[in-house]
Amino acid sequence: MHDDLLSIGAFARAGGLPVSALRFYDAAGVLRPVHVDRATGYRWYAPAQVGTARLVASLRQAGLPVPDLVAVLAAPDAAGTVLDRHRGRLEADLAAATRHLEAARALLLRTARGTVDAADLVRAVTAVRHAVAATDSTWPGLTGVLLHLDGPTLRLVGCDRHRLALATVPVRDPSGPPVRVVAPLPLVDALVTAAPSGAGPITLGTHVVDVLGLTSEPVAAPYPDYAPLLAPPQARASTVGSDALVASASAAGDVLVVRLDHDDVRLTAPGPRDVLGYSRTFVLDAVRAAHAEHVTLAVEGDRSVLRVTATHRAQDASLVMPIRLQERRTAA
Repeated sequence: MHDDLLSIGAFARAGGLPVSALRFYDAAGVLRPVHVDRATGYRWYAPAQVGTARLVASLRQAGLPVPDLVAVLAAPDAAGTVLDRHRGRLEADLAAATRHLEAARALLLRTARGTVDAADLVRAVTAVRHAVAATDSTWPGLTGVLLHLDGPTLRLVGCDRHRLALATVPVRDPSGPPVRVVAPLPLVDALVTAAPSGAGPITLGTHVVDVLGLTSEPVAAPYPDYAPLLAPPQARASTVGSDALVASASAAGDVLVVRLDHDDVRLTAPGPRDVLGYSRTFVLDAVRAAHAEHVTLAVEGDRSVLRVTATHRAQDASLVMPIRLQERRTAA
């Protein structure tokens, strides 16, 4: 009965339109089948409709709205006006998109500037330097210090995936967009060695790191998003003297357990029932890097990340990831 007609699948292949589009264009009155089976609802098309389908496919790819498609098919002789109008819309949209892209490119290439106190910057570098990765083939950006200049605050971040350290520096007279660049270790180490005084300018951009007169190109690698790790802790916390904590940690083994009870902090060797511990070296690094008489320790939620902060600089923090003691015992 339908030997001279094309099934919707065959017609779709011949006309360059997906079956879903043919169903849509049938409902919209753009391209109707010549026969619809009353029992099954199956659509059948005439071979003569293939040319129309190919025209519709081309106009669909060009983004021609359905009302304009209907107009073109209804009056092919007047189609030029419809197509010219659509071309004008496309050219206007392209021009607008080009302007937005160029504006975005300009923002990306812009630099951010400000003035910082040299002593504050050196303190911040020493607070995060211990956490920088020696090597990381997956995240080479971790082999440097992230400098995140955002308005009146410069954030420095060091991370080796087992620990993370954040320090902040106030910025005077900031200008430019927020910028994140990775400073190579030779530059930040040279800054600490130089120990400059007073205040000085910083300039950060896609192709430049200029810090208090020391200049380098940034590490050409992305840096992971550190912000989620630094969400406000929902955890028990205790404050303790740094010297006492260092003495307690120094007497423990390579892996220690942190026990917090209000302001009673004990660092002990793992017991048989302990599940998680922390690297003694990492804990000591975090406490010493705080440069504070007292530090606050918190063990955060499900992740059991140890957070170490100086009591007078709560916005700065060091995070130490836990060690699963069962895996360590099995390996031993």
